Amino acid sequence: MKESVDFIKIRDYAVININNMVPVPNGKFHLVDINGINDRNYKFLLQAENREINKQKNRILKNASIVYNHKLKYKKSTLLAKRTNDFTILEMAYSKYIK
Repeated sequence: MKESVDFIKIRDYAVININNMVPVPNGKFHLVDINGINDRNYKFLLQAENREINKQKNRILKNASIVYNHKLKYKKSTLLAKRTNDFTILEMAYSKYIK
Protein backbone atom coordinates (compact mmCIF):
# COMPACT_ATOMS: atom_id res chain seq x y z
CA MET A 1 0.00 0.00 0.00
CA LYS A 2 1.04 3.58 -0.63
CA GLU A 3 1.77 5.93 2.21
CA SER A 4 -0.65 8.77 2.83
CA VAL A 5 -1.29 11.33 5.54
CA ASP A 6 -3.04 8.68 7.67
CA PHE A 7 -0.95 5.63 6.68
CA ILE A 8 2.75 5.62 7.55
CA LYS A 9 5.04 2.70 6.88
CA ILE A 10 7.57 1.74 9.51
CA ARG A 11 10.00 0.34 6.94
CA ASP A 12 9.11 -3.30 6.26
CA TYR A 13 8.18 -3.89 9.89
CA ALA A 14 4.77 -2.34 10.44
CA VAL A 15 2.41 0.51 9.59
CA ILE A 16 0.73 3.24 11.61
CA ASN A 17 -2.92 3.88 10.77
CA ILE A 18 -3.33 7.39 12.15
CA ASN A 19 -7.01 7.43 11.20
CA ASN A 20 -7.58 4.77 13.89
CA MET A 21 -6.02 6.68 16.79
CA VAL A 22 -7.97 6.79 20.06
CA PRO A 23 -7.51 8.77 23.28
CA VAL A 24 -6.11 6.69 26.15
CA PRO A 25 -6.23 7.90 29.75
CA ASN A 26 -2.98 8.22 31.66
CA GLY A 27 -2.38 5.11 33.71
CA LYS A 28 -4.46 2.92 31.38
CA PHE A 29 -1.53 1.90 29.19
CA HIS A 30 1.92 0.59 29.88
CA LEU A 31 5.21 0.97 28.09
CA VAL A 32 6.90 -2.17 26.83
CA ASP A 33 10.31 -2.89 28.31
CA ILE A 34 12.01 -4.01 25.12
CA ASN A 35 15.14 -5.03 27.01
CA GLY A 36 13.04 -7.41 29.10
CA ILE A 37 11.84 -9.37 26.06
CA ASN A 38 13.32 -12.88 26.03
CA ASP A 39 12.51 -13.82 22.43
CA ARG A 40 15.54 -12.50 20.50
CA ASN A 41 13.71 -12.19 17.17
CA TYR A 42 10.79 -10.31 18.68
CA LYS A 43 13.16 -8.09 20.68
CA PHE A 44 15.10 -7.27 17.49
CA LEU A 45 11.85 -6.42 15.68
CA LEU A 46 10.68 -4.12 18.50
CA GLN A 47 14.05 -2.37 18.63
CA ALA A 48 14.02 -1.83 14.88
CA GLU A 49 10.44 -0.50 14.95
CA ASN A 50 11.27 1.79 17.85
CA ARG A 51 14.29 3.26 16.03
CA GLU A 52 12.23 3.92 12.92
CA ILE A 53 9.32 5.44 14.85
CA ASN A 54 11.75 7.76 16.64
CA LYS A 55 13.22 8.80 13.28
CA GLN A 56 9.73 9.60 11.98
CA LYS A 57 8.36 11.06 15.23
CA ASN A 58 7.89 14.61 13.93
CA ARG A 59 6.17 13.40 10.77
CA ILE A 60 3.89 11.08 12.76
CA LEU A 61 2.87 13.88 15.14
CA LYS A 62 2.36 16.35 12.28
CA ASN A 63 0.21 13.87 10.34
CA ALA A 64 -1.80 13.04 13.48
CA SER A 65 -2.62 16.72 13.88
CA ILE A 66 -3.57 17.03 10.20
CA VAL A 67 -5.87 13.99 10.35
CA TYR A 68 -7.45 15.10 13.63
CA ASN A 69 -8.21 18.61 12.38
CA HIS A 70 -9.39 17.30 9.00
CA LYS A 71 -11.92 15.01 10.70
CA LEU A 72 -13.22 17.83 12.91
CA LYS A 73 -13.60 20.14 9.92
CA TYR A 74 -15.00 17.76 7.29
CA LYS A 75 -16.92 15.24 9.46
CA LYS A 76 -17.79 12.67 6.74
CA SER A 77 -17.58 14.72 3.56
CA THR A 78 -14.18 13.48 2.32
CA LEU A 79 -12.69 10.03 1.86
CA LEU A 80 -10.14 10.67 4.60
CA ALA A 81 -12.82 11.90 7.01
CA LYS A 82 -15.02 8.89 6.23
CA ARG A 83 -12.29 6.38 7.10
CA THR A 84 -11.21 8.23 10.25
CA ASN A 85 -12.47 7.54 13.76
CA ASP A 86 -14.96 10.07 15.10
CA PHE A 87 -12.72 11.86 17.58
CA THR A 88 -15.58 13.90 19.04
CA ILE A 89 -17.42 10.75 20.12
CA LEU A 90 -14.22 9.10 21.35
CA GLU A 91 -13.27 12.17 23.38
CA MET A 92 -16.74 12.35 24.97
CA ALA A 93 -16.47 8.67 25.95
CA TYR A 94 -12.95 9.33 27.24
CA SER A 95 -14.22 12.23 29.38
CA LYS A 96 -16.89 10.01 30.94
CA TYR A 97 -14.38 7.23 31.55
CA ILE A 98 -11.86 9.34 33.43
CA LYS A 99 -14.47 10.88 35.80
